[in-house]
Amino acid sequence: MAKKNTAQLTLFPETVYEYHVLLSPGDAVIADVDAMKQQLHEMIGLEEFNRNSIAHITLLKMEGPESLNLAGHIRAAITGLRKFTVRMAGHDIFEHGNTKTLYLKLANPEPVAELAQLANPKSRRAAKPITRQTNIIDQAKRPKKLHMIPHITIARTIAEADFERIEDFSSFDYTGEWVCDRILIRRRVAGSNRIFSAWKEVKLG
Repeated sequence: MAKKNTAQLTLFPETVYEYHVLLSPGDAVIADVDAMKQQLHEMIGLEEFNRNSIAHITLLKMEGPESLNLAGHIRAAITGLRKFTVRMAGHDIFEHGNTKTLYLKLANPEPVAELAQLANPKSRRAAKPITRQTNIIDQAKRPKKLHMIPHITIARTIAEADFERIEDFSSFDYTGEWVCDRILIRRRVAGSNRIFSAWKEVKLG
């Protein structure tokens, strides 16, 4: 049998994609965040990218070739983990020089931060099986130092002068919750301005 000429394969480089790994809240939370965006827009005016962004929690952004088995990696990494309730705990602020990001923080960020770390192909951590819903007792057992701050963005890159015009933040003291039962993966061709397309999803037990 003649051997396949594998050298020919290198003549056609693989397409490189930007991958966006995220958690999507339930419809009720998405609608509530949309309402907050609209209210903030009426207060100070928001750019279109802020108004149109759908509520989500980013776990990972990376570039990789088309052959990257990112879904397979995540599926193996989270083996044994079960779905859990994500609870929101009001608003907070990221500062970036002369701009600010207004976001919703989590009452229980630890399990989400763990998913973010496990989703990264560069991470060598293995998931510890969870056989029940996480609760406040679990928070004390997990490491307190997080490598990222899980959050849902309301609006980002708000100019300092615009931010100072927000007189009342009570509308953003949100305490909704939703069940996280899957991780979503979107992708687009790297370097393009295309909208990310849904690609794969990985379900928790």
